[in-house]
Amino acid sequence: MSNVSAQTVALLQELVKIESVNPSLSPKGSGEKKVAEFLERFCRERNLPYEIQEVTDGRSNFLTWVPGHDPDKRVLFIAHMDTVPVDKWESDPFSGEQREGRIYGRGSCDTKASLAAMLMALSTLGERQPKTTVVVAASIDEEYRKIGARAIAQSGVSYDAAVVGECTNLELVVAHMGSLRWQIEVEGVPAHTSRPHLGVNAITGMAKIILALDEYHRTLVTRAHPLVGSPLLTVSLIEGGLELTTVPPACRIWIDRRLIPGEQPQDALQEVENILEAFRQGEHKIKVRSLLPALEDPAPNSAEASRIAAVAAAVCADVAGTGKYIGGTGGSDANQLSLAGIPCIVLGPGSTDQAHTNNEFVEVDQVAKAVEIYQKIMLSY
Repeated sequence: MSNVSAQTVALLQELVKIESVNPSLSPKGSGEKKVAEFLERFCRERNLPYEIQEVTDGRSNFLTWVPGHDPDKRVLFIAHMDTVPVDKWESDPFSGEQREGRIYGRGSCDTKASLAAMLMALSTLGERQPKTTVVVAASIDEEYRKIGARAIAQSGVSYDAAVVGECTNLELVVAHMGSLRWQIEVEGVPAHTSRPHLGVNAITGMAKIILALDEYHRTLVTRAHPLVGSPLLTVSLIEGGLELTTVPPACRIWIDRRLIPGEQPQDALQEVENILEAFRQGEHKIKVRSLLPALEDPAPNSAEASRIAAVAAAVCADVAGTGKYIGGTGGSDANQLSLAGIPCIVLGPGSTDQAHTNNEFVEVDQVAKAVEIYQKIMLSY
């Protein structure tokens, strides 16, 4: 193992040992503060400039950079510090243990491996000054609302391109889905279940709506995007009723609508609203409403024609034998960065098959290659 690879492994292990579960996903989560404090020490030890960008409630993005020959141009490398919660691990989820060529622990794959590789690529540039100023950002809240990336996009600092670190198996993702999430509620009338005709059953009303939404989902296949596939709609949660002997007066569902590039959130909302309106006006006169505002994560524009994609494709082919343009179904900080017109690619070590799983891990070999890929992009862009 080379010296840089060994340093990267050690860095990744230290990052994994820091619990940074998103507090919006778990009340036990500590958030990103301790990771940012660790990165501050990392940069001070290496004489790298840095900035702490407070976003909300003491949660801050962390940015460090190396100036380029052209001070007016910047390329952003971004990976998030937060992780999803931990449940039912067979071992210590924050051990950072290395065995059989893998690093284990929550966040090892998603996406502290990308963060460690980006930081190591930047810190080992040495005397090689990049053409463009290279900024590495460690963002908050990617796993929930991506407010960290949104703050960077709205900071007033312009970026010519962005490399978003996520677990892509070092494949080059140039387009992926966005998402739209909200709730729908049906209002009924309570009555004793021995006299149900005196009430209105909100659950049976919602059942009709769910079947209609399922039919609508099947029609979305006609809108397939060549890289990311068709839009998706999932009824992912449901709750309703008061107790066993009462006709349920309310029922609520949660909708997860995946958007393809080019789809607008407001249009997707309106299509569902048209379905709901038909039930309001139909024979059953169901009292149904959407609970808004929705959580919007628009799909990024495809980066197929961008310079950053072309540069990354050549580097990936050289280092890892990858580089073919592909699409993804998940989300990333690119959802928010693209709103500022920044061309974004998504590229990093690890597999999405490991993200959010128990006993999450990342292959050390991929992390080492990611350092080389990121650094070559930094020097070539």
